[in-house]
Amino acid sequence: MKNLSKTLERIKDLRPIDDVMFQQLAESEKVCQEILRVILEDNNLIVQEVTSQASIGNIFGRSVRLDALCTLGDGTICNIEVQKENIDDDLKRTRYNASSIVSRYSNKSSKFSQIPNVTIVYISQYDIFNSDKTIYHVDSVIRETNTTIDDGLKRIFVNTQHCNNDTSDIGALMRCFLQKEISDEKFPELAERLNYFKNNQKGVDSMCKIIEEYGDERAAESAAETLVKNIETAANKLGSIDEACDFLNVSRDQYDDAKALLEKTLVV
Repeated sequence: MKNLSKTLERIKDLRPIDDVMFQQLAESEKVCQEILRVILEDNNLIVQEVTSQASIGNIFGRSVRLDALCTLGDGTICNIEVQKENIDDDLKRTRYNASSIVSRYSNKSSKFSQIPNVTIVYISQYDIFNSDKTIYHVDSVIRETNTTIDDGLKRIFVNTQHCNNDTSDIGALMRCFLQKEISDEKFPELAERLNYFKNNQKGVDSMCKIIEEYGDERAAESAAETLVKNIETAANKLGSIDEACDFLNVSRDQYDDAKALLEKTLVV
């Protein structure tokens, strides 16, 4: 492996809030269950199944990549997302993810009353609402009566920005998301799995491979994004994609392949 020593150093520095680490932590049903029991405030919550880094196709437009897609004991589909950098519209992002999940898990013949309930848990390193809270519950409310309605969608936003001043279990959990090693006895599953990927040889070897693949994937996506941006910028001036490809000495197939790669997944 290239730059093995650097990769090992990177693994030591990884925390649960880091995307590449969270993907591996979230493959454990027990870890997801431990996290969700705290955030959803339900000690009896059961996670029946987890699909880590799931990709959901969308025939009408871009697809979406989800960090951890959980099926709960009551049939609710729960998506856990982690986000370190504030680079896009978080609220619209969660709305899009929720609609993609509903579309994917609904049959064409289903009545609307049968579509699955969806819960979005969005964990960020910044406070997207800038209101100095660790957790926010976003509800659907009838403005005229100030009545909360249940349409099957729950959105919960949690952040690590204020966790040091939060003495609740949610504050403690968010502090764990910022730690390279976890010692809090409240979160044994999270601590054990993080330790596995940092200190167990099998886990370390697995992380080394994943980081290398992760880097190659991100490099390919970055190159595709640059290619598409350059061609589409030129097309705005020249009149068409084909003319822009000719001008930049790029084949139309190269552009189409790059465009397809970007539309395949939403990088999170």
